[in-house]
Amino acid sequence: MPSNDVPVPSTEFSLEQLDNELLLYHPAKTLTVYMNETASLVWQLCDGKRTVSEIVRQLQVAYPEAAGDMQSDVEQALAIFSEHGAITFC
Repeated sequence: MPSNDVPVPSTEFSLEQLDNELLLYHPAKTLTVYMNETASLVWQLCDGKRTVSEIVRQLQVAYPEAAGDMQSDVEQALAIFSEHGAITFC
């Protein structure tokens, strides 16, 4: 995915916490997607304004110890969100 794409979250999905798990939930479809901490942070940064590269950069600054893997982690999370219809790109 191009780094200048802007991921736009679907308003039909919400981030839910159940016990110690983070879930992306679509109530009408009863669809639940388990998310790790990185995916949760990516979801929260998808505001329809930030580009993929801006999300990566922001997470690299916040988590410098994981900066080398951040590009692929963000792209993987966005691909899963897209696969489930939770985001679109503009």
